This record gives sequence, structure tokens and C-alpha cells, in this order.
Amino acid sequence: MKLKLSILTLMLIVSIAINADPVRIPLGPVVPTQPNDGGRPRTPIVIPEFFIDGYTLTSGSYTLGSSVELIDENDNVVFSTYVAIEGDIELPTTLSGAYTIRVIRGDATFVGEITL
Repeated sequence: MKLKLSILTLMLIVSIAINADPVRIPLGPVVPTQPNDGGRPRTPIVIPEFFIDGYTLTSGSYTLGSSVELIDENDNVVFSTYVAIEGDIELPTTLSGAYTIRVIRGDATFVGEITL
């Protein structure tokens, strides 16, 4: 009986892990160090949305035309791609650990953290 209960519990945990929803990657804009020109108000920055599920990075809203980079703890770019269409981006399965994700769209740069 204990074995059956343990097996059912394990199956439930695996089922939840497999059916988990992608996680939204929180990105924040890099604040420019230069003041804007003449104090004129700027247009609000729309932050691109990316979601991660395992080694699949899914582009969401406001991502077209963006460059995406993964940067390791030594500031080395270990992965880079350009988002030409909305959809999935497969990350290399050889990567593991914590990375900074940098998204560059036009003259705006956004950064966040992911763990693979």
C-alpha cells in the first residue's frame, strides 16, 4: 500500500512538472545615464515579453526586431539571436546555471535573469 501511494504521488509530481506553464521573464529597461535632450517628455517604453519553459524561450508582445543575448557570470555572450517572427527560440541544452538575458530593441535595452 505504501509503495502504491508513493508511486501515485510521484506520478502526480511528474504530471504537474510536465504540464507547468511557461514562466514570464521579468525584464526591466536599462536606465540611460544621459539626460534627455532639453527636458522634453519621452514616449513611455514598452517592455518586450519573453517566456521560458525548460530550454524554450517564447517571444511574446513587442519582441519583433529585437536581439536577444544570454550572458554568463563572466560577461561573455554565450547565446545570441534575432527575433524576426514571434514564436519559439530553442536555447542550447549545453547551457546550465544562471544567466543575464539582454534584449535590445532599437535604442532601448532591457535586462533580466534566467536560470537553466
